[in-house]
Amino acid sequence: MISVADNLIRELLDSEEFYNRWIEHPTSSIIHHDQECCQHARLWFLSYARSMEGWSCSQFDLKAPVWLSQLFNWGPSIWPISWCQLVKEKTLDCGVFAALAQEILKAQGHQVHSGQCLLVYNDTCTNHWKDLWRTKMPRKEGRRSGDVFHWIGDQVVYHEVCIIELPDGSAKVYDSTFGGWYEPLERIGFGALLAIRSECPRLLRWGDKFLSCGEWVDL
Repeated sequence: MISVADNLIRELLDSEEFYNRWIEHPTSSIIHHDQECCQHARLWFLSYARSMEGWSCSQFDLKAPVWLSQLFNWGPSIWPISWCQLVKEKTLDCGVFAALAQEILKAQGHQVHSGQCLLVYNDTCTNHWKDLWRTKMPRKEGRRSGDVFHWIGDQVVYHEVCIIELPDGSAKVYDSTFGGWYEPLERIGFGALLAIRSECPRLLRWGDKFLSCGEWVDL
């Protein structure tokens, strides 16, 4: 039986102009030039991450890189982006945050996969973020305004996260941009998680939900 909340969420998603672009958008990855520039940058970053592990809060036997938001600000960044470029940047978007966190957690020996989310916020937040991206987006020669991925809707936004695969077949969802964990709870309101997609090639259990590779799951 479909609840009133389910209908409200579906109406909300269907009303968003960029909804189809969000659910078809590939996850972010960092370019490696296969040269010393990127090799040195990646090794430096992973060495820095290792030095920070002693200061990281531990949950689920994971040392989550909560310090990433201290090393980088969150905001618009150029795509595509390479290792040798990102280590020089002060501001990165959620896709780069998620890609970096995956590298860190994999280096710790965990099975980590890309993840995508749709979150709900009010128009005060979304209008502010639209202005931020409009005024602060780094300029790139030859790029048109339409080439920029429209991750911000009227009340819903696209976001990238990390899916940690645990040995028992369950999943943990880590928001590397803001350093928090998502729980598989149904709720409506500011910052609520509406839908999630995993790129783990195996079926994962997340609370009472099951995450199948490439499939969007509504909460």
